[in-house]
Amino acid sequence: MTWENLIFSMRHIFIFLLCSTHIYCFSQQWVKTYDMGYEANWIIEDYDKGYIILGTNSNVNYGLIIKTDVNGNVLWKIHIGNGLYEVNIQNVERTEDNGLILGGTSSKYANQEDAFILKLNSCGKLDWCSDIYTPTFYDLGVRVKPTKDHGYVFLGLLNNPDPKLRTNLFKFDLQGNLLWHQKYLPDSAAFFDDAADVLVDSTGYFITASCYYPDPGGSGGYERFYFIKSDLSGNKLWSSIYGNQTYYYGYPYNNSLVSNHGNYYSFGKHDVISSGEEHPAFVKIMQNGTQSYNRDILSNVSQGAASSGIFLNDTSLVVSCCFNLSIYNDSNKIVKIDTLGSIINTFNLPNITTACIFKMAKTFDEKCIIATTNCPSNCQIVAYKINSDLQWDSIYTRPFTYDSLCPHQIISDTIDPGCNLVVNVEEPISNPETHQMHLFPNPTKGKLTIMLPKYLVVTDKTPPVQSRTIYHQWRSTILLAYDLNGNQVFSQEIMKDQSQLELDVSSWSKGMYYFKLVYNGNSVDGKKVIVE
Repeated sequence: MTWENLIFSMRHIFIFLLCSTHIYCFSQQWVKTYDMGYEANWIIEDYDKGYIILGTNSNVNYGLIIKTDVNGNVLWKIHIGNGLYEVNIQNVERTEDNGLILGGTSSKYANQEDAFILKLNSCGKLDWCSDIYTPTFYDLGVRVKPTKDHGYVFLGLLNNPDPKLRTNLFKFDLQGNLLWHQKYLPDSAAFFDDAADVLVDSTGYFITASCYYPDPGGSGGYERFYFIKSDLSGNKLWSSIYGNQTYYYGYPYNNSLVSNHGNYYSFGKHDVISSGEEHPAFVKIMQNGTQSYNRDILSNVSQGAASSGIFLNDTSLVVSCCFNLSIYNDSNKIVKIDTLGSIINTFNLPNITTACIFKMAKTFDEKCIIATTNCPSNCQIVAYKINSDLQWDSIYTRPFTYDSLCPHQIISDTIDPGCNLVVNVEEPISNPETHQMHLFPNPTKGKLTIMLPKYLVVTDKTPPVQSRTIYHQWRSTILLAYDLNGNQVFSQEIMKDQSQLELDVSSWSKGMYYFKLVYNGNSVDGKKVIVE
């Protein structure tokens, strides 16, 4: 072989090795970094196999939506706010009309924190925004989700001045109008409940929260997982304070899942009182509210929590864990487990400086996309992608079409939304007259005027959680009247826009009658009238 041929061959070998190393690096580390000064809050896979990443400025004065392709490359960005007020958006979901619904907290009005939800269309333009405005009182928006009956359910925290009514659920229609407001009050032994997450399934809503609750026969309280299951109207079906009889302590880290069998898994930390340690853990709740079991995912760590999880299939989950907790100084591990908590595989994320905030989503090809925050000095959004075997994912080379539901290219933009103020959330409670019927004259000899309530209130006092649903919108109610023997003597459907009813009772027998207003099978008010 001549020197020329040898050099030629060596060059090709070098190029081959260089290319191989380059490909190997890409296939072994799917890591993307995004805007400096922002922290990651949420991530979802979009309808076109790209990703929507949600962030908040470290100074909490801008919300950020990043749209990427399947390989994490930025396609467009939308900033929410104008830099002069707080915007902290907690999550984002695709809607049935292929827009985006976002929920969080804003201080745009009266320099106070209010929960708000914001709807964008398929091109990223503002459709509407609703702000739950509680004058002189700050409140938080925790999570918003599309519902099965064509609307949105919004989980809030501290949305009224009563310190005992901390966990609130709101239902909005497709145009952002408030339909009902549900308040959940734990029993007298529980306190400082904090709403964390809400899931939507075919039967209703599953709320994850935490609260402090005493041991049996004790006083004070320990922090515990706390769950509420409601129907599609927000009425409580059951509630459970996990570990209140078994001395189990801990709290959720904002993430719950429902299995294909209808059972619930909630991820967070287990407080081991005897050792002072905190372990990444999950608890399982059966679909009827029965407390099933709990598992420590990692028990050989001094301080830790499980911040996010996804189901890969019926038998395995992927969970993000951090441990040796201190703000912006954690170790991070992705753990694949079965539904009993047994470890199948683990994956160590690169050494980043972050708080324990990881959000994950499952991709169309059964892989995991992860968003978190790196804060060595100035915070930065970071995304990772791994496959179902917990190995670095590779880069896709085949083409994908993005944002096809928008007729034109989406351009990066800044939106400073003007929100509709929902200002009457507390009126039904602060002014009971607004949710009561009024009948006059009483007694009456002929004409009876029935003034109908402005709101409907349904209360469920079943322990350990009392719920109170306040309906702001409805189609119709049923007005019934009974004599003293319990015989029904009157029934009429009353439409929502009818504020009063004139009734001629001159032909009724003399005596006392009971008028009852019924909505969805529940009595919302009742009054007695004497006919002379």
